[in-house]
Parts: sequence; structure tokens; C-alpha cells
Amino acid sequence: MTLFTENLAPSELKKLKNKQRKAKRKAEQESALAAQVQVKREQHHKARREQEQGDPEAPQLDELIPDKLARVEDPLEQAIKFLLPLRQLAADRIDTYLMAFEIYYRKDKPLLMLQSIKRAWALDNTHEHLHDCLVRFKCWLEERLPTLNPHVAAVINAETKTMFGDRSALTIAEEYVSECGSKSQASALWGARALRRLVPQRTKDALALATALDTPNTTIQGSLEVLESLREGDFGPCEKEIEAYIEACRVKFPYAIAFKPPPPEENHSEDLQPKEIDLSH
Repeated sequence: MTLFTENLAPSELKKLKNKQRKAKRKAEQESALAAQVQVKREQHHKARREQEQGDPEAPQLDELIPDKLARVEDPLEQAIKFLLPLRQLAADRIDTYLMAFEIYYRKDKPLLMLQSIKRAWALDNTHEHLHDCLVRFKCWLEERLPTLNPHVAAVINAETKTMFGDRSALTIAEEYVSECGSKSQASALWGARALRRLVPQRTKDALALATALDTPNTTIQGSLEVLESLREGDFGPCEKEIEAYIEACRVKFPYAIAFKPPPPEENHSEDLQPKEIDLSH
């Protein structure tokens, strides 16, 4: 080996030594990693043995139970963990902040709700889902603002001036329906839903707006979202209206499978009846 290296040029010798150092370092890292894995494996086996033997001080091992993993005990906290990378990777998408508002609204976090709708407003202040968030936040403030810390209340009042002005939640909802309700199917649905939530007595008007099929950008998917909203009870009990809406969608989208009536059940009762056998022959 010495004779071989003596015949190498200085640059080649340097490359060889670097290669040897890298190989040695890699081997050491692999050895250290293998040792760590072995230690963890031994600790795991030891903990399991102690647990099986009933040692009360043995650390509890997490069980990978599918149902437990699917139904977390703190869904909102888990949703926040999911939200954090979205803020970094999808900071320019309004859905990120609409989702954030929905989470913080359920956690009663007014400043974080405010932050979410402000960022959404900066991206698209005419978005139909944002309108619904604004109405709900305004309703929340009308009920809770007097109970908030005065400094927090002052910040919220100042920061929402551009979005709310001096309007009430009902005024915001009515103005949106008047100005944007006929612009698209989505705006009609969100506007009607917010209006009905505020004034249940106007359910008939809200239903007429939500189920209109002559608005621009009316699509099969949008109609399915309206149908889902009706079935979920956003407009109260309305079985007749649901049937009428499905029929109207069937006319507008005659080839859409989603609105076709279910096929009639075949009657096999005749096949089950015993047949008379002619024994005269």
C-alpha cells in the first residue's frame, strides 16, 4: 500500500485520503446507529417484560389501536398541528386562513379568529366562505365583546373597522345577498345559509336563493353541495324542497348520474311461486 501511494501524484493522493476518511466516517456512523438501535430494542424488550410481570413503575407502551388513532381525544389540537405547516407551505391560499378561522372559532380564540379573517380578507375580500366567517365572527362579538379584556376589545374594534364598519351581522348578511347572491351558485348558497341562520323566519327566501339553478357558474358539483346542505338541515326540515330540487337538477343535468332516480327493484316473486306440473301426459 505504501509503495502504491508513493507512486501517486499529490492530487491523487489527496483524493485517496479523503475517500478513506469518508469511508471511515461512514462506517463509524453506521456502527453508532446500529448501537443506538440495539439499545432502544433492548429497552423496549425490557419495558415489555416489566409490564408483563406487573411492575407498576414500568413505562407504559403506546398501543397502535386503529380506532384509537382514528378518533383522537383532542381533534382541535390535532387540527392546529395540521394547520401549522399549511401556513408555511400555503400562505398564499385563502383556504388556509378560512380553515384557521374554523378551528379558532370552535376554540373561542377571538384574536386568532381576527388574525385569520384579516389574512383571508387581504387575499380575497369577496370570497363566499369568508363572508360566512365574517358574519359568524360579528355575531360572536355582538354576544361576547363586553366580556373581553378592554385592551383586547379595543384591538378587535380597531382592526375590524374596515371589514365591519358600523354594520350589524344581519346587515352584513343582507347586503351580501343583495350584492353577491346572484353572482354565483356558491355565493348564493353561502349567503342564503348565513341569512337563514340569523333570521329563521326568512327560511323560504333563503331556500329560494340557495336552490336557484339560473345563477352563473352553476355546476353539478355546486348543485350537489346545495343538496348536501339541504339534507344536513342548514335550512331546517325541507323534505319537499329537497325532492323538488333533485327533480329540477335532473332536468338541468339530464345525464348526471347523481340526480337520477334509483332503479326500481326487480320483482322476483313470480319466479318463487311453485309452478303446476301437468301430469296428464
